[in-house]
Amino acid sequence: MKVLGICGKVGAGKDTLADYLVRKHNFVKITMSDIIKKEMESQNIKDIDRFRMQQFSKEMKEKYGNDIWAKACIEYARQNHIRRVVISGIRDSVELDYFRTLGDDFKLVAVKAEQETRFERTKKRKSLKDTEIFADFIKQEVNEAKLFDLYSTCEEKADFVINNNTILIGLYSATEAVLKELGW
Repeated sequence: MKVLGICGKVGAGKDTLADYLVRKHNFVKITMSDIIKKEMESQNIKDIDRFRMQQFSKEMKEKYGNDIWAKACIEYARQNHIRRVVISGIRDSVELDYFRTLGDDFKLVAVKAEQETRFERTKKRKSLKDTEIFADFIKQEVNEAKLFDLYSTCEEKADFVINNNTILIGLYSATEAVLKELGW
């Protein structure tokens, strides 16, 4: 199994990159937030938003260890015999450490973009977990940085960094270059 992890700040383009890999390269996308949301739903938790997901994730990590969601992602991939996995939303260094135990079968890509660009993207996607108020967006970022130690340092720890401030073709081209370098 080959696993490409994606990290980056809110609105940087993590899921856009992951969706491209699914469409063009037969990867299967697993997001930490989907795994968390499914667990919340299985526990009959209602009104799921970004803040509640963060709090739930934190509680579960305190109870079961910071790598609980990373393990859940890999377990899901193994149970479903997935050969090419893209995991979007890696935000914790303990999760990263777990993924690194996969050796050369795991690589981390950081997607970066300017704050204003990311805010505009989140407004356009109109997700319930996002806000249309810039001050609230900044508060979300501060909260993410407090909750997830990799949030502010993922570019330093990544095997590859993709700048996503331009048009989509730039993101796709940079992704192709990463895959070529990896031989994947």
